[in-house]
Amino acid sequence: MRLSGITVSKKTEMYMRQLYEKNEADKKIRILGRKRICLFISFVLVSAIISIPVFVADEKERTQPITQLHRNEYGKGTGIRTLRAVSDDGYEHNITVDVEERRYTDDEIRQMSEQLDNVIWETILADNTDPENVMYDLDFKDHIDGYPFSITYKSDRPLILGSRGTIDAKRLKKEDPDDEGVEVCICATAKYKDYSEDKYSYVVLHERKKGVADDFMNSINDSVEEFGKLTETEDILELPQSVNGHRIRFYDTSVNRGWMLLVTGVVAALLVMAAKDRKIKDEALGRKKQMEYDHPNILNQYTLYYTAGMNPRSIWYAMCKRYEESIGISHKNKRYAYDEMLSARNKMEEGCSELAAYDGFAARCDDIRYRSFISFVKQAVVKGNEGLSEILYSEMDKAMREKNNRVKKQASEAETKLLLPMFMMLIVVLVIVMLPAFIGLKN
Repeated sequence: MRLSGITVSKKTEMYMRQLYEKNEADKKIRILGRKRICLFISFVLVSAIISIPVFVADEKERTQPITQLHRNEYGKGTGIRTLRAVSDDGYEHNITVDVEERRYTDDEIRQMSEQLDNVIWETILADNTDPENVMYDLDFKDHIDGYPFSITYKSDRPLILGSRGTIDAKRLKKEDPDDEGVEVCICATAKYKDYSEDKYSYVVLHERKKGVADDFMNSINDSVEEFGKLTETEDILELPQSVNGHRIRFYDTSVNRGWMLLVTGVVAALLVMAAKDRKIKDEALGRKKQMEYDHPNILNQYTLYYTAGMNPRSIWYAMCKRYEESIGISHKNKRYAYDEMLSARNKMEEGCSELAAYDGFAARCDDIRYRSFISFVKQAVVKGNEGLSEILYSEMDKAMREKNNRVKKQASEAETKLLLPMFMMLIVVLVIVMLPAFIGLKN
């Protein structure tokens, strides 16, 4: 399989075949495929080389025990960090630590407490979807993301529903053998410094699967929470060094800069290739529009030469010569349709038959207008001049009408594109006029 078949899309290949002759197009497609492979490999290699020291630094940082976490400044919200806790006896677990802000005002606390009502009862449901049909342990979170409160829970049936949200299945089965449901009132107490508020809700417990409590994680979370309360007015949240007599080390699991750099390099390579595809597509579409624009002019020139009595080959050569004289050396006035005419002329000079050269021109243009034009040219070659002048004049009038309609359409599209700048200018004018008036009224 060719490299171009992997890296060059079918659409891009189609556009390139529109822009270039077959042999040249094949060559350019192969070159583009090789360039893209080299570009992609280069980006990946460079990204990998740059990533190596970053990977080393990340790994070193992840394996370096930490003893403190920096708090966010006021107004930046609660920071959430994921840590890996490892004990001396080899037990480890990932935990999530909420690094709260240093302090909130009383008004903000009351406002956040009102907002908490909308989320707390949905949050504690955990795997349960309906408070009327609670089958699994509830998730009594000590903290809810985005809120600074420490939350404690209690129920009016503590023997069945504990303060951690665990359900005693044996007692529930004993008190409700028919599984009709046991209604339990939950009181959630949200505390922040001196502020405290009780919130109430009801759930109905049914027979369920018992959850597995993770004592190690709960103990660490409790210890981290306790240390957080001791340092809540400081910039640093101290982490515990031991839990339940076991030494604990924490590692930051969020350090992944090396992978981010490597992925960025791959994405950058893909974006560069996509930009090249877009450039080729724009060039092909520009070629098509330019050829549509030049069709009436080519038809007009051919008709004038034809009515002057010249034969089709002479007309073709004369039009090519005139085009070559117009572009000169600078090639600033390059036109795709005339370039295709030059290519057809060169094929005639190399020995290709006149009709075959015309057919090749029509195929390269790939437009119904040029196919119709070439059919008239071939008719003049095969059958002579009889009745062709009237047909050419008719086609010329039709082409000019199409050109005028195309210009009108472009003009209407330009008016539509100008609407947004006009509205923006209107807003600026209104601001300039009305702002002094408002300032005057304020004074």
